[in-house]
Amino acid sequence: MMKNERGSAMIISLMALLLLSTIGLALVTQAKTESQITGNAIRHSQALFSAEAGISEAVARMGDVNDATNYIGQPLNTADPEWSVYMVTANGNSLDDPSYPPVASDGLDNDLNGFIDEPNESVPEVLTKQTGGDQIAYPWVKVEYVTNSTNQVVRYGDHDGDVTTSQTMNLTTGAPVIRIRSEGNRGNALRRLEVEAVKATPDIPPTAMYTESDNFKFNGTQFKISGQDYDPNTGNPVPGNPEVTGMLTTEDPQEIEDALSGNQTNNVEGSGAEPSIGPSPIDLDLQMLYDTYSPQATITSPGGTISNTTWGDYNNYEIVNVTGDMHVSGLLIGGGILLVDGDFDCTGQFTWYGLVVVLGDIKFSGGGSGVHIWGSVLAQGSVQRQDVGGNADIFYSSEALNRLANLGRYQIISWNES
Repeated sequence: MMKNERGSAMIISLMALLLLSTIGLALVTQAKTESQITGNAIRHSQALFSAEAGISEAVARMGDVNDATNYIGQPLNTADPEWSVYMVTANGNSLDDPSYPPVASDGLDNDLNGFIDEPNESVPEVLTKQTGGDQIAYPWVKVEYVTNSTNQVVRYGDHDGDVTTSQTMNLTTGAPVIRIRSEGNRGNALRRLEVEAVKATPDIPPTAMYTESDNFKFNGTQFKISGQDYDPNTGNPVPGNPEVTGMLTTEDPQEIEDALSGNQTNNVEGSGAEPSIGPSPIDLDLQMLYDTYSPQATITSPGGTISNTTWGDYNNYEIVNVTGDMHVSGLLIGGGILLVDGDFDCTGQFTWYGLVVVLGDIKFSGGGSGVHIWGSVLAQGSVQRQDVGGNADIFYSSEALNRLANLGRYQIISWNES
């Protein structure tokens, strides 16, 4: 028996070695496969991050029309349905977009020069604002307006003039809704994102002046609070536009009306009988409105006495944050959203286009050519009395208020990944 078993140990050893080799090879193969899977997952995530970075830069650069260095959109109050732009990390990258329009046959004026399907026509490109050697290399991002089936630009805002209803997409009011498509790639991984973004406008009751106080004093007969819809360009009401209530209050409208005497009653005009004063359909949270827009301020002032200053104008809106009591003496001109975290006392010349939000009391006595506000005033009031007199005019203007849609930041409302 011992003779017949010679060599069996070697066979068993070889079989064990073969088994161990097979196991080792399987482990190596598995490790390599897992490494490849991990690498693919990492590249997949990196490609997604690159596409997201492109979306973020586009949203930021569309956010501020007054930022001439970074803004990539159309001029203020312009919304051409055929407009679009590519933001790229290298010139010519827009050609990598698989849905790049065939410029000779798409029926669009891609470069907005007045000609359709002209030779060499192309959608314009702008380079990324990234600098340095650690740029996120998304190849291209396309920004365009969302349009409906009849090629009208879709907007987002207060479509029905009712502050108690939610803002929504419509064709008349608010800033245009934008669509942003972005591609990111890393190695053999490629990801594409498509989002829609909107700018929400402040919820403003339709009135020349909203107040959370009924303690008023009116001086003389030279002031005017008007709910007629004025055109700031002509200084006259817009023919055919509906009137709104001159003053709205969350307190007792009768108390404000009783503060008017004689011919002063004709100086608060608008819908209904004069004086045009009524209860507000909503109790605004003016502090929340202040907290929403003050971080976005393009101009910040500590308050005090302000004179001979310009804070924007009718064609260049700013968000101005005054962090204390404000006294205008001399001349102040501006446009956009004026936020006053305190009292607002004006004895000088003050002209504003858009929205004025005052968390304290107002005293508009006016000097020289007086106070002229085209848009709306929202006053919270405190323990003092609201005082309006002198050459103070507060004119409701839907045109001036609609321009507020160009302020603020775009917010992403839909997200699609491929």
